[in-house]
Amino acid sequence: MPRIAVILLLLLLSNSALAQILSKPRPTTRGAVSPADIAERLEKSANETARLVPRAARGSAIDFAWPMTSEEYAATAKHVLVLVSVVTQDAAELPLRRIHIRAGDKDVELVRLSHELVGVAKGSRTFSVLGPYREDGFYLAPASAMMAEGYLQADFATRRSDFNLYKLPGTAPDFIRSDKNPEPPPDSKPDLAAVRAMIVREYKGFKPPTFERTIAPFSKKLAGLAL
Repeated sequence: MPRIAVILLLLLLSNSALAQILSKPRPTTRGAVSPADIAERLEKSANETARLVPRAARGSAIDFAWPMTSEEYAATAKHVLVLVSVVTQDAAELPLRRIHIRAGDKDVELVRLSHELVGVAKGSRTFSVLGPYREDGFYLAPASAMMAEGYLQADFATRRSDFNLYKLPGTAPDFIRSDKNPEPPPDSKPDLAAVRAMIVREYKGFKPPTFERTIAPFSKKLAGLAL
């Protein structure tokens, strides 16, 4: 399954000056991504940060998986599966308020499937540099938005909005790039059984989502998804 894995690091200096580093996309990889893989990416981000400043306000790592086949593409209603992992110094910033894509004059909000608070090892560089509070979440993003020029961004619960996670576009498989209309139809309903199977296949070791239906602001969207 083609996947672009990226790491973004946002550095907030102690004097409130803002600096941001977006890494280049990692090479296309195959095989499942594990919690240990994400923890390793965060640890590498923390090591890179420590070369510049001793402590940052927050950091992140993301991974996204495109549908493997045209059948899966149809079953997910032309959506891409996105895993977002964020770490922060302040527990009040979690849970994330939303994940969205800003492309030109458009702002496309992703549907959150699940989120979970994850512990950060006290002896790790992630803990000492990026913070002790971590959240992992799965989201669905329209394929059209993921292929547009723009940014995948996060809004934290407080203080920080429009936090850049990834510079789009992502690299879609050929059969998706050849789709002349990759925009999900207005009445489309992703098959959540297919989405769950995709998560289990691509993200082994992560807790399968129960597909939340009450977390704002996604409740209306999730209520329209087919089980």
